[in-house]
Amino acid sequence: MLTLATDHLRSWPLYYRIGQDAIHVADNAFDIADAVPDTPLDAACMQEFLHAGYVIGSDTLFAGVHQVPAGTTVTIDLRDGRVASRLERPLRLQPVPPPLESLDVFAERFSEGVDDAMARLIEAADGRTIALPLSAGLDSRLLATRLARSGYPHVLTYTYGLPGAAEAEASRRIAAALGLPWQKVELHPARMQEAWQSPETADFLRESSGGAALPHIQDWYAVRMLTRSGALAPASIVIPGHTVVSAARDAALRDVPNPTGEQILAAVTPWTFDLRSRPEAVSGNPKVRAALAEFLREAAVDGSRRSTMSAVRWFFHRERQVKYILNSVRAYEHFGLDWALPLHDLQLWDLYEQAPDAAIESRDWYRSLIERDHAEQLGLPAPATVSGSGAVSAPRAMLRRAMRVTGAAALHTRLRRISGVVDHPLGFDALLTGTSRTRLTAATLRGQTPIGMYAEQFLRDEWSRGARLFTTRPIHR
Repeated sequence: MLTLATDHLRSWPLYYRIGQDAIHVADNAFDIADAVPDTPLDAACMQEFLHAGYVIGSDTLFAGVHQVPAGTTVTIDLRDGRVASRLERPLRLQPVPPPLESLDVFAERFSEGVDDAMARLIEAADGRTIALPLSAGLDSRLLATRLARSGYPHVLTYTYGLPGAAEAEASRRIAAALGLPWQKVELHPARMQEAWQSPETADFLRESSGGAALPHIQDWYAVRMLTRSGALAPASIVIPGHTVVSAARDAALRDVPNPTGEQILAAVTPWTFDLRSRPEAVSGNPKVRAALAEFLREAAVDGSRRSTMSAVRWFFHRERQVKYILNSVRAYEHFGLDWALPLHDLQLWDLYEQAPDAAIESRDWYRSLIERDHAEQLGLPAPATVSGSGAVSAPRAMLRRAMRVTGAAALHTRLRRISGVVDHPLGFDALLTGTSRTRLTAATLRGQTPIGMYAEQFLRDEWSRGARLFTTRPIHR
């Protein structure tokens, strides 16, 4: 028997193909496809990729090449090639122990868990630089505060953005107040595009995609500049602020008693396939429906509210978080750096699985914890506690309903999206090859997103001119 296993974060991706004469295993589906002549691309998975930015379930962009999902073991019988898959470490909400029914007690336990995770990180760092991408957001501010509290001497915080970006100035003030070293990487679109077209980018795209997901490129340029300048030495540890405390993704199911499998799938489809308009165009794909049905069986939803919350969060983590968002760590590896995700430490996972419903449905308690934490480190008065209900006032709810009925909500969202795309402080449009602001605006009006445009250029080998990953391969339809 051959056993392949991934941890809860799929820290090291694994891919396999079972052929008539051999079983291929690699950490990149491209390597397997190259080892087996004429391995075709899968047209259905390519369509799915354009809408999601990754291939869900165990398929990849290559027909017959599979990936091992997060927290899963796959066993292959070497005699006949039979495959058995077993979910070993999902995110699965448990009954709440009586002490944790109090939101305050749960928040305190979570805070202690963060301290433990940071202590393990510092012990493992053993004098190496710990680098923190610092935004003005909650997660990186929590990590910055705990690093400052620890007194660890080898820390670098960094931010990147276009000249004059407000978030960069906010992060500079946070680092200065905490006494942490800080650097800004200025994003100049022309220089970014020049770097993006360099020969090394083709290798990065292949390494980070793995043949199953869109490369996550947000940190790529900043890390490239910091390593080239010597600010980040080889083997420095980067700790992005990804966290187990995910934003709620099941609002559509909140008032649905005993939701059916179809209702759960209808709820997750819009935010799974949201890179282009009409997500239903791909959710009806037989391969996609089969993968979603397999997920429902694996999640063992029993109709209870807590079971439904658990299933939706596990799906979000296993698919979008692991395959795209957390896959940003491949950029650190590409430049010779190590990485850690202390806010995904297993101790915090175990605790979050026992969280009261109020802590699952709203992140207000998390915001309050971080704001109190930050104020305490700076010697400031603690801010007022934020309610954990997440409730919306009646007048605001009425306004939202009126905007939905009149179509004003859709127009407002579309206009905000256009502004956010063409004037984004991180310059996402700079890495869209050959795309003018006019074309970008028109594509956004059609319901496309910059990441959706990245996906399209990636599959067409137009994203970075040196990358020829797909267009020379046959396609299985």
